[in-house]
This record gives sequence, C-alpha cells and structure tokens, in this order.
Amino acid sequence: MHKIGLVFNGVWSHYAFATAPKYADIYRLIYIHELTDETVDGLEALVVPFQSNQTELGRRRSVIYNLLAHGKKVFAEGDSTADWLDAVWEDRPVNNYWWVTDPHNPPVSETDFDHPVYNGLSKRHSCWHTHGAYVSIPDQAAVIQRKPDGDIITWETRQYGGVLMATTLDPIVEHGVQQITHLDHYVDSLTHWLCGIRPEGRFEVPKERYGIRV
Repeated sequence: MHKIGLVFNGVWSHYAFATAPKYADIYRLIYIHELTDETVDGLEALVVPFQSNQTELGRRRSVIYNLLAHGKKVFAEGDSTADWLDAVWEDRPVNNYWWVTDPHNPPVSETDFDHPVYNGLSKRHSCWHTHGAYVSIPDQAAVIQRKPDGDIITWETRQYGGVLMATTLDPIVEHGVQQITHLDHYVDSLTHWLCGIRPEGRFEVPKERYGIRV
C-alpha cells in the first residue's frame, strides 16, 4: 500500500523515481490536476518535487493544508512559491562545480544533523547543489540548513498540525535523472522520515520500460 503521494505534472524524473522498483510500493504519483482531499486520503505524507506546477498548487492549497491539519507530513523541494507556501523563495545561481574545486565543502555551512532526515548523513551526502534560497519563512519555523552567507536552504514547521518541511535542494529530480550517484542516502532517509519505511536495495530505472535495449 502506498504511503507517500508524489505530486506529478509530467516531469520524467518524477515518473522515473516513483515507478522504479525500489520506491514503487511506497510512492504514488498524483497528477497535479487530480490533487484532491480524496486522492491523498490514507497517505502518510505528500512530496512536492522541484519543477512542479506552482500555479496549480496554489489553486489546491487547501488540500495540502488539510493534510497537515490531520497530522501528516509534507515535503516541498526546489522552487516552491508563495502561491501556496507561507514563505518567500528567491532564485540564486546554481553551483554545480563545487565538487570539482572543493569536493568536501558543499554550498551549505550549517546543517542540523540531529534532524531525522540528516542524522547519519555525511556533509557530502546532505547537500549537492541548491536552487535559490528562502528569504522569509513562517514565524514558528526552525532552520535546518543555511549557506555560508546565511541564506536559508531547509526549514521545518509544525504550526499547521502536521510537519511541513521545505528545502531548495532537489533530491527527487536528481535521483530520478541519476546524475548524482549517492542520493540513495538522502532519499532513503527522507522516505523513512516521511512514512516509517526505509527502502532497501539499489535504485535502478528499468531501461526496457523506456524502449532501451539491455
């Protein structure tokens, strides 16, 4: 039985991630235009990945906050906007080259490694690159990660009933496209925190499903 809903608007990496054998029994794709109280009923959590349709999310804001009001969890990554999130995100240059010039110092200077998602992760595994920064977050939110200049990368709040966690990292997208090979560490920890299940095995996207000969 699926435990986590993954908001989907046609992005290939979202689909590849959620349908991969390692995660397919845990995550359920929910098309953005079908995001309703009924389609999230029975789920423990909802994930809003980077490259989601922010305008449509704004129109379905009540679904997200109703889920939180019932004590569930919501994880939002990447470019979430104030259309539905009570926070302000601003674009920033993405540094994809730090791992070449200084591989032991990702673009985050502070991480709360006591948080369940980050507990047990190395500094390298807790950040790869960031998409923008939050310049305003809810009054009761706690900051989990910052950049050296003080920009907020990851935060969490319990003020809506459940737990809302937001980050400018993009683990679902990057895991789906398989460009960063160590993301099992982060995504498995995230999945366990969201629903209590820790996925096992190696993440693979079956090539034959996409017409690729093996």
